[in-house]
Amino acid sequence: MNDLNIIKQHGGAYIDSREVAEVIGKAHRHLLRDIRGYCDIMANSIKPNFGLNDFFLESTYIDSIGRTLPCYLLSKMGCEMVANKLTGEKGILFTAAYVAKFNDMEQRELAELEARLVQQHKREPRLGEINACARLLVKGMKSHGASPEKIMRFLVDVYEPLGFEYEFEPDDVCAPRWHNANGIAKECGIYSLNGKPHGQAVARILRDVICIDEEHKRIETDYYGFQVGISTLYDDYALVAVMQWLIENELPESIEIYGTTYRVQYVDV
Repeated sequence: MNDLNIIKQHGGAYIDSREVAEVIGKAHRHLLRDIRGYCDIMANSIKPNFGLNDFFLESTYIDSIGRTLPCYLLSKMGCEMVANKLTGEKGILFTAAYVAKFNDMEQRELAELEARLVQQHKREPRLGEINACARLLVKGMKSHGASPEKIMRFLVDVYEPLGFEYEFEPDDVCAPRWHNANGIAKECGIYSLNGKPHGQAVARILRDVICIDEEHKRIETDYYGFQVGISTLYDDYALVAVMQWLIENELPESIEIYGTTYRVQYVDV
């Protein structure tokens, strides 16, 4: 062995004592004896801050005839301790070898960390970040009197690249669409396990999770002979809000709202 190899183990970086022995020109058994002596001194020290594993880590290897024999793994500080006991050319060469090897490893790890940080800086924004920005912009548009149509067009521009598709009908400018909870469930592809649009889950999401503003819903009264029915309708803003909530929560198959659990499936989402 003419080179030193870094071994990553137990969260640390080490060099095998057999390689160290070869580089410094000492019999391995003699180096093991020296390291055991260093360990005994540190273990018997009255100072509790000498962690032996910070210097030397006990290990084993299998020799050419199949025997399991002891060795040590030396950290950078362990190599320094061994080097400090050496004199002459061998000590200088060993110091140069282990310092260069550990420094090279540290520089490569630093370069990899910097590359990861740069990559994270370049990453696409998360859906939650997009949602937060969209909410702020919509709030600003409302304060300046933007129409629901203009707001919906803005939201479509934001969310269409994420997979939401919506086509405006010719009369959308005058009359934005209104949906009941079942209609939104169908548009979003959220169904009950028996295959029907899960309007109940959607209504709870809008009411208790998103807390949709009153301006995005209306109450409609239906007459069936002598009976009167009341239904809640929601605009396209509410539809997009449900879509983005589902995507942001990774299309949950189990939706729990205030102790009630809705088991759902997704169709054509």
